[in-house]
Amino acid sequence: MVQAQSYSGKELFKAHFNPRPLRALDSNPASFQLGAKELQRLKRDSTELYKAIGLLKSGKVVQALPTLKNLAERMKETVSNVSEWYLAMAYLALERKPQAEYLLHKIAETELHPYQDEAEVVFQKLIGLR
Repeated sequence: MVQAQSYSGKELFKAHFNPRPLRALDSNPASFQLGAKELQRLKRDSTELYKAIGLLKSGKVVQALPTLKNLAERMKETVSNVSEWYLAMAYLALERKPQAEYLLHKIAETELHPYQDEAEVVFQKLIGLR
């Protein structure tokens, strides 16, 4: 019987944290029927997300956590989905495995989530199945 490999949260973070450009609603506002106020909020939230990702990239995970939590809880559409992924990455980096496991499972079960497949891979490694 092959024994499953165990990974630390930090190892999984390092292997799967790969910041990519965001395809949010504000990337092509002309194609969405949004009011000016909602569009401004979306742009502001996208900017906050990019800043949080920058903090993760520079190793300032604790500083990124409040922004990522806030965005994942209140946002809709793509920004929320992407915020959930980076929040899961932050939890991994901080070795908060139960929180990371919960989010990764949620993402893996969400149809059309931009990180659905990758979340499934990381989730399986986190719980020791791969």
